Amino acid sequence: MSKLLFLHTPHITSRIHTKTFSLIVTHSLSPLHFKYRLLSSSPLSTTQSNHHALSQIHSLRRSFSLRAFDDSPSDAKTQQEQQLNEVDKTKFKSTDENYPSGEFEFEEFGAWKSFNVKLRMLIAFPWERIRKGSVLTMKLRGQISDQLKSRFSSGLSLPQICDNFIKAAYDPRISGIYLHIETLNCGWGKVEEIRRHIVDFKKSGKFVIGYVPACGEKEYYLACACEELYAPPSAYFSLYGLTVQASFLGGVLEKVGVEPQIQRIGKYKSAGDQLTRKTMSEENCEMLTALLDNIYADWLDKVCSSKGKKREDMEKFINEGVYEVEKLKEEGLITNIHYDDEVIAMLKKRLGVQKDKNLPIVDYRKYSGVRKWTLCLTGGKDQIAVIRASGSISRVRSPLSLSSSGIVGEQLIEKIRTVRGIDDFVRFGPLILYAPFSFKNDMSCGHFGWLIIFESGHQLFKFSGIEVQSFTKCIESKRYKGAIIRIDSPGGDALASDLMWREIRLLAESKPVIASMSDVAASGGYYMAMAAGAIVAENLTLTGSIGVVTGKFNLGKLYEKIGFNKEIISRGRYAEVLAAEQRPFRPDEAELFAKSAQNAYKQFRDKAAFSRSMPVDKMEEFAQGRVWTGNDAVSRGLVDAIGGFSRAIAIAKLKASIPEDRQVTLVEMTKPSPSLSEILSGLGNSIAGVDRTLKELLQDLTFSEGVQARMDGILFQRMEGLSYGNPILSIIKDYLSSL
Repeated sequence: MSKLLFLHTPHITSRIHTKTFSLIVTHSLSPLHFKYRLLSSSPLSTTQSNHHALSQIHSLRRSFSLRAFDDSPSDAKTQQEQQLNEVDKTKFKSTDENYPSGEFEFEEFGAWKSFNVKLRMLIAFPWERIRKGSVLTMKLRGQISDQLKSRFSSGLSLPQICDNFIKAAYDPRISGIYLHIETLNCGWGKVEEIRRHIVDFKKSGKFVIGYVPACGEKEYYLACACEELYAPPSAYFSLYGLTVQASFLGGVLEKVGVEPQIQRIGKYKSAGDQLTRKTMSEENCEMLTALLDNIYADWLDKVCSSKGKKREDMEKFINEGVYEVEKLKEEGLITNIHYDDEVIAMLKKRLGVQKDKNLPIVDYRKYSGVRKWTLCLTGGKDQIAVIRASGSISRVRSPLSLSSSGIVGEQLIEKIRTVRGIDDFVRFGPLILYAPFSFKNDMSCGHFGWLIIFESGHQLFKFSGIEVQSFTKCIESKRYKGAIIRIDSPGGDALASDLMWREIRLLAESKPVIASMSDVAASGGYYMAMAAGAIVAENLTLTGSIGVVTGKFNLGKLYEKIGFNKEIISRGRYAEVLAAEQRPFRPDEAELFAKSAQNAYKQFRDKAAFSRSMPVDKMEEFAQGRVWTGNDAVSRGLVDAIGGFSRAIAIAKLKASIPEDRQVTLVEMTKPSPSLSEILSGLGNSIAGVDRTLKELLQDLTFSEGVQARMDGILFQRMEGLSYGNPILSIIKDYLSSL
């Protein structure tokens, strides 16, 4: 009599038994119904079946890391800590030189490929049609997102900007690029990435001209890479140096009767200082000074190299406080003084366009719609997945938030599992594993993640009607040769960061995973990155900040002033530890709160040491909540290589054993999906912009609970761009970013 092992319950626990091995896997699943057909098959011999059983079990062990489904007992954790401390300290050195550079090499298309490009242009979509001899114009100003943008979304997208440079280099219809560079509101990591693409584009032999009506240090860092640089006579130039600012609300909150009770682990962890202090701490001052020195030194080096100047001469020029455009021309920092129409007239002359004719131009938005396929720039059959993670980290999506805002842990985990190949398996199919001591047939599963085994004595039968694959192939996807996790985040919820760390690490066990850092990958952002097999950062990326912060407000004095009263009835010694904001912590509550934060920090630090193959005591030296630039992080073993997204691709190819000269196809796992408010905003509806701002503000207020692995909200005035908003709103933003 045959019996079907089908557990029709929300929680399915499955076991594989042999005499020497037992694997337990638990999934939470919804009840499912399906049709099936029973097939018979010829039995194998006992010896064959036993051998097959062992081979399948070993295959399972390769596919499943037992640690992935098991909370290690305390003795295992102790053993792991011992292993962390026994790591050979001689292994602690920079690995930057061991990785390929990923440098852009321009290669002229041959006759056959050029013919293919022309043929594809003939059948291209109408919006891809561009006049020969056109100039690509891009206005680089304001915010630049690290995410892909839909055609309805406003603003600039870094991946699309970089792709436009690459496409324009090979596009026979594009003669050159004309950049309008104005006040930027992004970090230095993105600026470095764009600057690298400007330099690479010049290898094509085409011109790249810059125009700067308003220019500070960050804008000039980009502009000086252009072949020619022009400015109007009334241009705003403010090359006065860099500053870093920190605002403190401790005095304000004291006056209104609010007492922040903050637990901050790590002497450099300044998140929370804005709420509790009135002045900058010595440790924070030390850290910010080092960051500022690194950025300023890099700025001087890049500018001097581009303009052929000595460093001391450039420093002297900065310290003179020059603002006259004529002086900039005399010093050779700009090519000439011209208005925009005069520069366009020059371009007409260069391209042989008559004065009474318009210069053929294509703007950033339209050119972003030109596919790489049209220019024969698509990759090969090998695919590398790209998972983008930008913004503050939360565990679940707020009902008030936009689909494109922040990193939502549960959504990013879905993408990671999709790349790993178990998404359909976990979500759609019941996992029912049962095996007697002797296997009589292949243990196998369906293409869609179904594994159903029937027992008839010692005879096993396979579920039919779908493509049969081995169990390990069902679990681990072979579609992607590797993955790149692109991170641009100051951190956030510590629990969400840890859950994503786990999934990234599991993915890294089955295929190469490279973390590529943008402007910032600190605290929770670094937590995610350290799970990857290799980490790539820009020189000026802000990273590290291995520390945690948590706290609550004591509003007792404020309640007295306004006549408000709150009373709590509770059961349990620590029931009121977070609920009672009308009083300060009791001594025992404060002790519990501190131990909880210390435990979260210890987990973060120890996992960082484990992930980076570094002794715990060595990692402690670089942790303590300190923020590092990418350059300093490499020398301390927190980052593996300096470079941009292209270098991350090169390293992924190396680790996936893909030849360096072979092209790969990048598969973006995060597709742009505009919300209604973004569509309205793209159509010019200002109300949508207000709605978005309010929703993001409410989201920050809603998800400010729990332990946070977050970098503080220090305002880098010259480094992060000037704020166009009300200064009071800037203070509130700083305040909220530290919660």
